[in-house]
Amino acid sequence: MSRIEPTVTYLELRASTPDGDAAGGIQHKAEGLVLLHVQELAPPGEPRGAVTIVHDVGSHGGRYLDLAQALAADGWAVALPDLRGHGRSEGERGHSNGIKEVLRDLGDVQDHLAYRQPEAPKVLVGHGLGAIWALAYACERPGDVAALVLAAPLVEPRFELPKPAGGLAKLFKKVGPNAPGKLGWKQDAAGDALAHDVITLRAGEQAIETAQRYRGRAGELSVPVLVLGGASDPLVDAGAAKALAGARGTHESVAGVAHDVLRDAKAIARAVAWIGGAVPR
Repeated sequence: MSRIEPTVTYLELRASTPDGDAAGGIQHKAEGLVLLHVQELAPPGEPRGAVTIVHDVGSHGGRYLDLAQALAADGWAVALPDLRGHGRSEGERGHSNGIKEVLRDLGDVQDHLAYRQPEAPKVLVGHGLGAIWALAYACERPGDVAALVLAAPLVEPRFELPKPAGGLAKLFKKVGPNAPGKLGWKQDAAGDALAHDVITLRAGEQAIETAQRYRGRAGELSVPVLVLGGASDPLVDAGAAKALAGARGTHESVAGVAHDVLRDAKAIARAVAWIGGAVPR
């Protein structure tokens, strides 16, 4: 089958307050908008549904094109958004105004897909921190999600966040919410100019808080859930990740794979097959 090439959409999203709410201002004024870069793949014929893939921290949607191609070949329309501060989307690198902003943005992507396919089931696939964002979205807007894949979820995220200066230095060196920190691990992203190692203080604190808040709520979900991990992943505790599946979900570990599980051919095949079974034609 020929390769399905993505098209690019730029969604005009509202700027945010420091707390992540939509900022005031007039729509379609540049200072009040943020352009979100979304790659979309359309399958031949009528799509059976839509899948949104939420990338990991420091990553971008383009790193999941192999998975998107496999899903499109199986009849799914696929959206690959770059979250704010990532990839080709606007926003300060590695910065987020928190979970409210992320949920708003995912909601706008889902609404964009619903406009095109109002009756089609919507599936969320999240990787790493993106899995935590996807979990939070499914908990807050359960009617918008038909199935959920949590790949290598950062259940207990740890980052190298900036710390306030001590002594007299604290009088002159302020550490604000936009102060840059580091992820604290080396990504398998050699040669990828769009990947980065930056996470700001606000974004990191919100990620940690969100993971703590929503990992205990996974049991509320009534939709099918697949937790997919790499058996050699040094960033994710397998037991904590498995708990997200609960009694009704499915947990699977892929041998010989580390954190980038959704770039592995075996894991991609399993995710596509599971989604097809969880949301039948």
